[in-house]
Amino acid sequence: MMEDKSKTLGIFHRAFPVQLPEGPIRFMTADVKKVADIDRLKYQKWVSKSESSVFTFGGRAFGYGNGMEKFADDGFSETELVLKDSPELAEGLIIEGLVDDARTRERHYFGIYRNCCKMVPDSEVTVRNGYTIKLGHYVKAVHWDIEDETMFGLIIEPTWTLERSTASERMAGGFAAVSEMELLKAHGVDNAIDVVFSFVYTHREFLLPCGGKARLGDEPITVFSEIAD
Repeated sequence: MMEDKSKTLGIFHRAFPVQLPEGPIRFMTADVKKVADIDRLKYQKWVSKSESSVFTFGGRAFGYGNGMEKFADDGFSETELVLKDSPELAEGLIIEGLVDDARTRERHYFGIYRNCCKMVPDSEVTVRNGYTIKLGHYVKAVHWDIEDETMFGLIIEPTWTLERSTASERMAGGFAAVSEMELLKAHGVDNAIDVVFSFVYTHREFLLPCGGKARLGDEPITVFSEIAD
């Protein structure tokens, strides 16, 4: 089937504004092609519990965090960046900062991607009809431009995991087909918006891994995107 290019697909998002530091922040930068074993640097924070890490985008590698000076041994050089001038980098740092903040509060299950993640607390478990249910959040960092000003926001949606209470049993029908309201009722909340705002209240302000703080707005705003992602 040929793609119809005659129309533009637009999406409305409800995003909570994110306020980021306005001043320059120190980073270490390098050309990705000139860095040997870049994956080792990107994932060392999660593998070896390092306080420094590397984010890659557009052929560039950005080192940050406590002890980032060590990246000089891999060909990085020091620079200063304003986060709003590098929105894709800022989105990644927002998500990483949220994950770090959640880890300081309690152990979670995480699914982390470039600018989004899934957070499901291991501590809040409901067993119902033979299924173990965990209710959590899907969060995605976004940015948009208004009158030459780059703004940032966080899309927050309820998410959940579901598995048989007995590991030996195969996943089947039953609870997998229940409604959203039934899932929320199992966790003692009235509607999905309560789950969203519980995340905002918990992570109203959090540290960024590059230094400085980010702050979530109290109310979401509607953001229009011309490109479906």
